[in-house]
Amino acid sequence: MARLRRKDLKRDRFVEEVTHQVRFVTRHKRQFIGAGIAAAVLLVAGVGYWTYDRQRQAESRAALQEAIELFHGEVTSEERPGFKTFATEADRTDQVTRALDAISLDYPGTVAATGASYYSGLLDREHGNIAEARAHFEQAVRGRGAEFAALARLALGGLLLDQGEADAARVQFETLAEDPTRLVSRDLANIEIARTFAVSDPERAREILSTIQAENGPASAMASALMETLGEGG
Repeated sequence: MARLRRKDLKRDRFVEEVTHQVRFVTRHKRQFIGAGIAAAVLLVAGVGYWTYDRQRQAESRAALQEAIELFHGEVTSEERPGFKTFATEADRTDQVTRALDAISLDYPGTVAATGASYYSGLLDREHGNIAEARAHFEQAVRGRGAEFAALARLALGGLLLDQGEADAARVQFETLAEDPTRLVSRDLANIEIARTFAVSDPERAREILSTIQAENGPASAMASALMETLGEGG
């Protein structure tokens, strides 16, 4: 009987607790309904933003691809089916600039915007606008997307080296060597580091290049070519 009474007591407590919870929900029904609606709104908003973001990323990538095709177009009077062509260099520059600027304006904060800054830097460097090129590369280095940021850092380092700023260039290349990407390998970064030592410390440059040569990897041929240049200089 005692065992039965304990069982009944547990059941009575359970029923009492459930009843209490039901009464609580009933008394605060409006709050619970409001919270449910709010949760639903947040869920819909989250799904909506995810869909919007995916669409925005897809659109920005397509726009960047079109801009890159324009960048690599040829200035020619000949017909080139399947290739972008321009009557003049001024026409090419104008179309590429407008396409890249539109990406930066319409899709800020995206990988495509980083790519647009990188290609804007390449276009400026191509036309001798060094200060503008440097600004674009620096902007791309800070942007989203590891590959375009790494390519921009590589280009920025090369620009600095060409301007006689070997120490500043080396900082950029060392950063790449510490955090390589698929397109900018550690060996490629180290070759550029070797270039920064070519004048000030050619022996150090040879040591770096010898290590890359010994590995016989994809960058070994490039290291050998630079080594020959150092040999001629020495």
